[in-house]
Amino acid sequence: MVSSPTVTSDLVPLADRDVALEVSRWGPHPDVAMIPSAHRGAGDYARLAADLFAAGFGSVAINVRGIGRSTGTLDGLDLTDVADDIGDLIALLSDGPVHIVGHALGQVFARATASYRPEVIRSVSLLACGGHDRAYRPPPVHLLEHFDKCGRADLPDDVRLASLRALFFARGSDPTPWLGGWWPEADVARVFGTIDPVEWASAGKSNVLILQPLEDPLCPPEVGRELLGMLGERGKYVEIPHCSHAMLPEQPDVISAAIISFLREQDR
Repeated sequence: MVSSPTVTSDLVPLADRDVALEVSRWGPHPDVAMIPSAHRGAGDYARLAADLFAAGFGSVAINVRGIGRSTGTLDGLDLTDVADDIGDLIALLSDGPVHIVGHALGQVFARATASYRPEVIRSVSLLACGGHDRAYRPPPVHLLEHFDKCGRADLPDDVRLASLRALFFARGSDPTPWLGGWWPEADVARVFGTIDPVEWASAGKSNVLILQPLEDPLCPPEVGRELLGMLGERGKYVEIPHCSHAMLPEQPDVISAAIISFLREQDR
C-alpha cells in the first residue's frame, strides 16, 4: 500500500530578482510541476498530486506572482518573465527536467516555459487548452463578466455560484468547491498580449497531452483540435465529456488516469 505523501509549503526566493514563489510539494523529489489557472492557487492540484504520488511521481504546484505568498511585481511583466520564474524554480527544486502540467491560463504558462526554457521540461500536459487563439477568437463579453464575479467575496454566494455554473462547471456539476481559493488581485493574465503566440503555442519541441473539456464555453474542443494539428506527431488529444473549464474538481479520476498514462509513456 502506498503511503500518503508528506505535503510541504515553501516560499522559494529566485536569485538575481525580487521574486519569491510559494510552492506546495507532494514528496521530496518533484517529477512533475503544476501551474494553476488564473487567480487560482496550488490547492487546486491536491487530488491530482495525491494520485501522481500513488503512481510514483513526486510533484510541485507553483503559485505564480501575486498568488498566495508569492511575491514579485506584475508591472511590465511579460510571458517570458513568467516562463523564467517557473524555469528557474524547477531548476532549483529538481535534479533534471520535469513534466509540466498547466490548467487554463496555467497551460499558457506551461507552453511558454517549454518554449523559452526547454532544458527544464520533459513533457507538457494541458488542461482546457486555449489562449493561442485569443486574437481571432476572443472570449465573449458576458463570459468575462461572469469571470469577474466568480472570485468576488463581496458578492452573495448565489450570484457567484450562478457565474461559476455559467463559466466553469458543466450542467449538473457542483460548483461550490470553487467558492474559495480565489486571488482576484493577482492579474497575471495581463501577460496574454505581450508575446506573439507563434513563439509559445507549440510548447517548444516537447511532447504534449491535450485534455479538452467538451462543455467549456471558453475553450471549446475546436481549440484543442487546432493545436493538435499544429503539433503533429508530438501531440496526443483526449476529449473529456461532462466537463467544463474548471476540469479538476469535475473529472478528477479521468484527468489523473490520462496524465499518469501519458507520463509513463514519456518515461519509457
